[in-house]
Amino acid sequence: MARILLVDDIDNFREMLKRNIKKAGFEVYDFPSGEYALKNFNVGKYDAAIFDLKLKGMDGIALMERVKKIDNIPIIIITAYGDVEIAIKAIKSGAWDFIQKPFDPDGLIFKLKRAIDERRRALLSKEGYEIIGDSEDIRKAKELALKVAPTDTTVLLTGESGTGKELFARAIHKWSKRGNKPFVVINSAAIPDTLVESELFGIEKGTATGVEERIGKIELAEGGTVFFDEIGDMPPSTQAKVLRVIEEKKIQRIGGRTDIPVNVRIITATNRDLNKLLKEEKFREDLYYRLSVFPINLSPLREKKSDIDLLANFFLKRYSVLLNKKIRGIDSKALKKLKEYNWPGNVRELENIIERSIILSENDLITEKDIVILKEEKPTSLPLDLKAAGDIGRRKSEVEVIKKALRISNNNKVKAAKLLNVSYKTLYNKIKEYEI
Repeated sequence: MARILLVDDIDNFREMLKRNIKKAGFEVYDFPSGEYALKNFNVGKYDAAIFDLKLKGMDGIALMERVKKIDNIPIIIITAYGDVEIAIKAIKSGAWDFIQKPFDPDGLIFKLKRAIDERRRALLSKEGYEIIGDSEDIRKAKELALKVAPTDTTVLLTGESGTGKELFARAIHKWSKRGNKPFVVINSAAIPDTLVESELFGIEKGTATGVEERIGKIELAEGGTVFFDEIGDMPPSTQAKVLRVIEEKKIQRIGGRTDIPVNVRIITATNRDLNKLLKEEKFREDLYYRLSVFPINLSPLREKKSDIDLLANFFLKRYSVLLNKKIRGIDSKALKKLKEYNWPGNVRELENIIERSIILSENDLITEKDIVILKEEKPTSLPLDLKAAGDIGRRKSEVEVIKKALRISNNNKVKAAKLLNVSYKTLYNKIKEYEI
């Protein structure tokens, strides 16, 4: 269970966050001030931290700087809209990210999980973003990534979900001359049309009554890399704006009158067929040619099963450490079972299965019975009852689209409900009913 340090001087707000973080499966240590938190801080005690920017006494940035000298854990800063400029400085000083009030606690939980996972990956890999595999496909993809990394060329990563597109994007950034600068992820499908410009380009202070200045994600990545995930799902109106950034290296905030030069590298990824989208006029041809200067395709795991041994043992090593269980290996029958499976969820599914097998294992060797693969129900197992069969089909469809909406919205249930065109309560009840 990951341990979180939470520091906020507003008792009710801190208690609310604590409840939500604990509900997500974390252990929480909360304090009303930086001074109290430091008295209880030891190396290795926490996996991540959340600090409010405005604290009585020592503020969030000062606390972060003190903590970083003791232990390099990821720290998320909570800010009000008017504090954004200070928050940017916090990121440059070492904060993992910042989140603006008001916010959905689910969004904070999502960031926590990513921060912890990213740190653990770094601890288990010399380069921080190790690409595992020795098949011809993976060697070719890694070779291309290494060649393009030192340049500023735009990269398009293609492949099914779970093939490691974000891992490759982070590796290209890490191996580039921008490696010590920000890496900002933008989920192209998750931003509603009405919020695209403010999210990407920011807002000038005073644009409307009460509106504070807001820094957009592209400006936040200054000097580093912007990773547009699921670029194939980006609305056409947004595509035109991204094209301008690539061609002119400039942005303009909402309400602003002057162009702001930006120095960022663009990496994109998609699991969709962009050529098909071009024919359907759902993707701009000019943007496509700008993005596909250097394409890298990541093949599905079922086409490179020779990598399963290496990947399984890599995940075994990782999760044995994280779950604090001494596992010495995987037996031959278990490996045979892994190689016979078709892997619709690709490497991500393999990782999840190995983690689950370590939890289930009752000895120091993973056996066939520990490898639990959650297969889809076969048509032959359906009941000979039209209504009952229809109910099963509806359930499967609803589970699939709910999972997709949650993935697109970065697990933000409010956004997911809007994407699904249902109320938050309906979505919440469905998630509970289907145990998603």
